Amino acid sequence: MRKFLAIAIGKLAMFFSRALKRGGGTALPGLLAQIIDRKILAKLTSNLKNGVIIITGTNGKTTTAKMLTDILSSAKMDVVTNQSGSNLSRGLVSTLIARSSLTGRRTKGDVGIFEIDEATMLEAVPKVDPKIIVVTNLFRDQLDRYGEIDKTATLIGHALEYAKGTTVVLNADDPLVAFLSKFNKNAVFYGIEDSNLNDASGFDNDNRECVECGTKLDYKARYFSHIGKYACPKCGFKRPNPENTVYKITIKPEETNISLHTSKKENADIRLNVPGLYNIYNALAASSAASFLNVTADQIKYGLENSSAAFGRMEKIQVKDKYLYLLLVKNPTGFTESVKSIVSDKTINILLALNDNFADGTDVSWIWDAEVEPLATKTNVVIASGIRALDMAVRLKYAEISPKIIQVESNLSKALEIGLDQIPAGETLFVLPTYTAMMELRNLLVKQGYATPFWE
Repeated sequence: MRKFLAIAIGKLAMFFSRALKRGGGTALPGLLAQIIDRKILAKLTSNLKNGVIIITGTNGKTTTAKMLTDILSSAKMDVVTNQSGSNLSRGLVSTLIARSSLTGRRTKGDVGIFEIDEATMLEAVPKVDPKIIVVTNLFRDQLDRYGEIDKTATLIGHALEYAKGTTVVLNADDPLVAFLSKFNKNAVFYGIEDSNLNDASGFDNDNRECVECGTKLDYKARYFSHIGKYACPKCGFKRPNPENTVYKITIKPEETNISLHTSKKENADIRLNVPGLYNIYNALAASSAASFLNVTADQIKYGLENSSAAFGRMEKIQVKDKYLYLLLVKNPTGFTESVKSIVSDKTINILLALNDNFADGTDVSWIWDAEVEPLATKTNVVIASGIRALDMAVRLKYAEISPKIIQVESNLSKALEIGLDQIPAGETLFVLPTYTAMMELRNLLVKQGYATPFWE
């Protein structure tokens, strides 16, 4: 009876949330259902015949989940996933309620792919008993919630201790993620094997020290931040050899070409429809998880080459005769890499929207640790918006962007209108928002008929 009531109330909340355009019903239905039945998450996930795949880490969760969903869909699997990026337990429950029968005896789908907030891992893992856990990377993110990244690693590590029979897929190129194999013996690794890649800058290196002894790590190659091929000169801790690899990488402004080698000893040359080195890691994480579900290299190739941008992550939206390009930013490394991905030979038009709501992180000092200086000579239209628009404007000034071209408009709707009005037909306005700003902007575009709701 309790399960039935939880699902019924959740479905009603979802219906009215969407009908009244008060959101997509991504959190409230699950919150109400959990109040009624604290075991509802475990009950609904137990119906999925091929189990649950959890994706966690700082950056790339949503994109990795989207890529993996597209791969498994190409393998004819019906996937249940929290595609909006609502990654607390209430978001998972909301997703499952949408696919559940009213009685809760059946959940429509073969496999669940859920991105989960790092701090929610300890709560979620024992409840859903995942078949596979993927950890993408660990960077400083929302210091007011997590603290430093060693604390985040500990949270995930303790969650992995509960996953006794779970295959744990770890990023070998991230020292903190690789170290998590100490918490679970079923660890396998993925990483990049391309000797032509190396980032000489050390601007936003989050983790220079060995997690075993504290000695500064030596890097044979460093791709960005602390990601690369590393070894400790003192205690011997080093990058493990990855079973799933990518090599022969070519990154272009709007696509990336890679050669993939899977743990099943299969190879595939793949064209990704998204740029950026971090998206190579997302594709590698997704393909690694898929290979452990006996998905073939050809199916992985088809799924990745036909994968579109995830919700608000490098999502291109046409507004009349102009374009918006949404790139969610939420921490220094993500901000830095997003800037790198959009800066080109020609000048760009950009709107940066900074909020400090709980879901964004209330401490916005992280913007000072991001490398936004490449924008100084590459921008034409620059708008700072959001609740903390003035903070963003000051950061842009210190990046030596001329104060004469920095426009401040805290109202996101007005800022979007200003940005679009100032660019010619056929041009693109790059929008870099934090999470709640992205949701607000996207909901606005849905209401105006330029974007579709994530549930359609």
